[in-house]
Parts: sequence; C-alpha cells; structure tokens
Amino acid sequence: MMAGIPILKGNFVIISDILVMGKEGKLNDRAIKILGVPLFGIFIPNIAGLITTEHYSIPGLVACYAFFILFSYALWQGNVMMLYYVRNLFKWSDIKYYTFIGVLLGLNLLYSIFVSLAFLLGWKMISREHGIGWPLILHSTLIMMMASMFITSLYENIFLNQERIYNISRVEQLNIAKAQAELEALKNQIDPHFIFNSLNTLSYLITRDPMSARLYNDTLARVYRYILSNREKDLVLLKEEIEFISNYFYLIKIRFREAVHMMIEIEDLSAEDFLIPPISMQALVENAIKHNDFTDKTPLEINVYITSNFVVVRNLVNPKSYAPPSSGIGLVNLDNRYKMITKRNIVVENNPRNFSVKLPILKF
Repeated sequence: MMAGIPILKGNFVIISDILVMGKEGKLNDRAIKILGVPLFGIFIPNIAGLITTEHYSIPGLVACYAFFILFSYALWQGNVMMLYYVRNLFKWSDIKYYTFIGVLLGLNLLYSIFVSLAFLLGWKMISREHGIGWPLILHSTLIMMMASMFITSLYENIFLNQERIYNISRVEQLNIAKAQAELEALKNQIDPHFIFNSLNTLSYLITRDPMSARLYNDTLARVYRYILSNREKDLVLLKEEIEFISNYFYLIKIRFREAVHMMIEIEDLSAEDFLIPPISMQALVENAIKHNDFTDKTPLEINVYITSNFVVVRNLVNPKSYAPPSSGIGLVNLDNRYKMITKRNIVVENNPRNFSVKLPILKF
C-alpha cells in the first residue's frame, strides 16, 4: 500500500487527505476518528430522539454526550476492526469480491445490532428519558446500522483506491522496467553484429594488405571506444554520432576503396544543436553495403544530411542479384529503439532509384 497519497474523489476528498496508509497495511485514521467519533456521538442521539436536552443540567448533558461518544467509538472501532479481520481472513484469489462484501456487511450489521442494543438498553436504564420503548430502540438501532454501513463503505472505498493507485504504480514500474530491458536487448544486438563484421574484414585485410590492416585496426579501436563509452546512453550529440559514422565508413573505405562513397552534408553548427540515439546510422550504412552491388565503375553512393528535424541516410539502389531477401530485422530494431527513446518512429522511403531512412533528431 502507498502512504501519503490523496485518494478518493468527490464527497470523500477531504477525508482521503486525512486517511493514509500506515504500518502493516492499516490506515492511519487517528485524525478522522478524533473528528468523526464525537460528531457521531452528538449527531446520532439527537436525530434518533434519544436525548431531551431540557431534562439535564449542563454537567449532566456533557455526561450524556460522553456516553454516546463512547457508544460511537465502540461502533466505529468495532466496524473498522471487523473490516481488517475479514480482509486478512480471505484471499482475493479464492473468492469473488461480492462474496467478501456480503460477509463483511453481514458481520458488521450483526456487530452493530448487538452493540446498539446493549448501549441503548443501558441508556434506557440510566437516563432520565421516559419515552424510550422498543419502537424507539429499534428505530435507533436501524440508524446505527446505517452508520455502520457508512463507516464500512468509507474505509473499504479508501482501501480499494489505495490498491488501485498501488496497482497503477506497479504497472508503470513494470512497463518502465520492460522498456529498459528491451532497449538493453536491442543495444546488445548491435555489438555482436558489429564485432563479427569487423573481425571478418580485419581477417581479410591481414592476409591481403597488412598496411591497410594496421590502419583498419587503429580506426576500429576508435570506433569501438565510441561504442563502449556510449552504449549506456540513450542520446548523444549529433556531432559525436557524425564523427563515429565517419570513422566507421573509413573502415569500409579501406576494404572497398573507390567502390563506395559517402557524402555528409551537415554543418558543425547544426550538429551541435541536436541529439540522436547512439549508433543509429551504422546499421543503415551497413545495410546499404550488404544489399547493394557496387564496383569501382558503379560505386555505391551514400548521402547523410538534415531536413525537417530528421537526419536522412540515403543510398542509391542497385540490388544484388544473388543476395537473399532482407529480413528487415535491423530496421525493426532501430525503429523499436527510437520508439522507446524518443516516442517517434523512423521513416523509410523506398523507390527503384533511392532507399532512404529518416531518423528523428531531438533539439538539445
């Protein structure tokens, strides 16, 4: 149960600010009892016609109301204790809620009838009232039963609202934890894929071009340093991401040389003002390499630029005739990352000549 949170709306809004959850799932209702018990003790005997004020002196009248305040306390406290008892007795998975309500109200009414008859018969014996007969006692007992139902429904409504708030909070916490776990899983999918491709390229270069392999290794260290330093972040400066993708593309350039080209049309000033999820563009450049055919005579052209709060990665389309159909998992993962971090989706545009992906960027 959650403590200190205003609960119940409408008619109960003032009471709900006073009643808060205390230890062991019990309400801290001292303040409301201090107000409610005396009011019940004064209100009930007057509305039921149990006190004729002119029959008593002021000290006697005080004593009479003290008797009914004690009666009110017994009625109030007994009903609350009955509520706690029934709530602890039943397991919610084992019964229907209306069964619980039926048992609770039945016990409360039996208790209220017993207590009311005991106090009212005692009042008949010690008071100066002469018109107290069974009709009045039964009428007053009915009023006490209604008061008992009010007390019980008040506390039960507060319990239900506390549980509703607690459950909403739990659901929100679980959703946040789930989103964080999914985001971590998506981030972790990037690293193994990148390592696998990088090691394959390095292995290829070591046997064919040792000088390029050394340069590739140094650049790879800078690229992977970026991944390690930013893998826990949700957003990075666009300027940093551009520097990363430039280094990453340099690794590709070492292998493919004049068969691939990339042009970045982003001013340094613009890159300072925007944020983007880290390692967002790497998957797009990698996909362009994977799914297109290119040679020195027909190079692969990749363009990176900003337009309308998006950073766009576009490449010319020249599909490989022998390439297997794309699963689209990379774009799905990237889109999921964006939805979790920015609450926005990526935009994919595909036509026979160009393939482009628009990545939303956030203002810093």
